[in-house]
Amino acid sequence: MRGLADHEIRGLEERALNAWPALQSVLMDGWLLRFSEGYTKRANSACTVDHDAAPLAEIGEEIEGLYARHGQKAIFRLNPLTRDEDAQWLAGRGYREIEPTAIMTASLDGGFSHDPAVMLADSADEAWISGFAAGNRYGTAVRPTLEKMLAAIRPRALYATLREEGRPCGYGLAVIERGRVGLFDILIEENRRGRGLGRRLVCGMLAAASDAGATSAYLQVLETNAPAIALYRSIGFAKAYGYAYRVLSNAA
Repeated sequence: MRGLADHEIRGLEERALNAWPALQSVLMDGWLLRFSEGYTKRANSACTVDHDAAPLAEIGEEIEGLYARHGQKAIFRLNPLTRDEDAQWLAGRGYREIEPTAIMTASLDGGFSHDPAVMLADSADEAWISGFAAGNRYGTAVRPTLEKMLAAIRPRALYATLREEGRPCGYGLAVIERGRVGLFDILIEENRRGRGLGRRLVCGMLAAASDAGATSAYLQVLETNAPAIALYRSIGFAKAYGYAYRVLSNAA
């Protein structure tokens, strides 16, 4: 694991939050509360990006109450900038850890080549949205929320589509900000996995991001997703740090 200083972690956290924007956000004593109609934990959880946020012992019940007011269970995303006492407070209230996630980073040193099968666009068209919504684990019901979130992205975004034998089979989102590109929601159709298509999609996206001025990349991947982690390592990514969510024991 690469050891990062606090300011480096904060920079990655800021970029990732900007790249996957919530529909609504509330700042509360250093905590950022995000609301997006329940679509993805990233956009529907509370987090902090520095050590100066109020302790959850003081503010946690207020955060829980605001989520409850909007019909949601509170979810907390804890990263290395979160105090140990906050994790202890959550454990004492019955929260459990789920979905430990690795932040992996890589340098873009010009070693990525363009792939003619990877098509890139500056906006999400009907084909991209339909294909991605059909293949992601949330299903097509989230499409209206997905469209609103994509429309809210303010840094430069690249929407990638991988084609094989003339038809789309993979999708991905790259967001470029302050010299780094974040890769999000890399998706290969289930019946076409295990054939190197994910590598082609990722490398094509990184080549385009390098052309657009990015010098390094980051992504987020579940610690349990061994095939994806192996792929990313083979491309040059290494774990920089991790985060995990805390949910009440009776919550999904």
